[in-house]
Amino acid sequence: MKELVFKQIEDKNLWNTFVDNSPWGDILQYWQWGEVKKTEGWEPLRYAIFEADKIILAAQCLIKEAGLLGKYLYIAHGPVFQSVDDLQKALPFFVEHVSRVAKRLGCFTIEIEPKLGYLIDTDKLSKNIEPFVDEKAIQIFYDAGFAYTGRNMQPKYKLLYDLEKTEQELLSQMKKNTRYNINYAQKKGVIINRYLPNSNVISKKLNEFYGLLKEMQARAAGYPIRPFSTFAALVAEFKETNAVEIFEAEYEKEVIVMNISERTKYWASSFYAGSNRKHANVKASYLLRWSSVMAAKDSGCKVYDFWGIIPGSKQHQGYSDNKLSFGGARIDHIGILALPVNQIRFLIWTKILPIRNLLYSLFRKSK
Repeated sequence: MKELVFKQIEDKNLWNTFVDNSPWGDILQYWQWGEVKKTEGWEPLRYAIFEADKIILAAQCLIKEAGLLGKYLYIAHGPVFQSVDDLQKALPFFVEHVSRVAKRLGCFTIEIEPKLGYLIDTDKLSKNIEPFVDEKAIQIFYDAGFAYTGRNMQPKYKLLYDLEKTEQELLSQMKKNTRYNINYAQKKGVIINRYLPNSNVISKKLNEFYGLLKEMQARAAGYPIRPFSTFAALVAEFKETNAVEIFEAEYEKEVIVMNISERTKYWASSFYAGSNRKHANVKASYLLRWSSVMAAKDSGCKVYDFWGIIPGSKQHQGYSDNKLSFGGARIDHIGILALPVNQIRFLIWTKILPIRNLLYSLFRKSK
């Protein structure tokens, strides 16, 4: 076995190239995403395992203060690896060294959220979906000492498209009404426009997008949204790339739906969207989503991630039903896996603080 080396990475291009080419990599592990998270109080540190001068595993670690408990170390949709064999080889070595880093920085836990889970409809398994439901990979994390928490920071329930299917195959897996709504929006004259971060109108479009996002928040009675500064940083950090793109649906010269789409070479999604209720009858949201899917397919992406769905929720039924109507493969992710660094502080984090927050919530409701 060749010698493994643990290194902190300072080369953005080297880092992004590795993430870009992995089925398990996405925008949350891009270098630029770590810079965006700085605006929300996180410190990004990037570590990789090398074998013979080649990266075989990498993880963008986000560090944040957690009050008196110390610091919290979180790896969103990571670590990233190129094969399950690489994961098995590198993970124990990574755990050994990142644990030292965590202790040195005063972190009480290491929490990861790998892109792995279980396929609900096994008949929908296909080549490009397989990496995300690899049970051997899941077991490797458990064998390395990580424990299931039942918590999640990223969406637990997801819907994925295999983009190597033909356009006709993708259309055929939709519900009939969804295909009709896409065609109807086109016939009614809905226009889809696209803007990369280096567009000379990107500032204007970003403000329009945030306005729609706030309208949606008002309709949804407090739906949480990120501050405008996060989106401004997103556009600024990804300015020289095509990894982020704003899509808008325009009807009668008025923008009524927008989303921000993201992509790597393998993966694509659009997990930020905003809309108003004007011209709801023209079904623009269906055409906008389909346009985002087709753009990802045209770019050579292998998988389109519809991001979160919330099955069984009456409050979010419309949100989930819209996505589910497109078909695809539903995956239930394993969520956050934890490796405690300080057992007492980790116990407070996982047991005592949630109880306190629940009691406080019940007290506020009773007032």
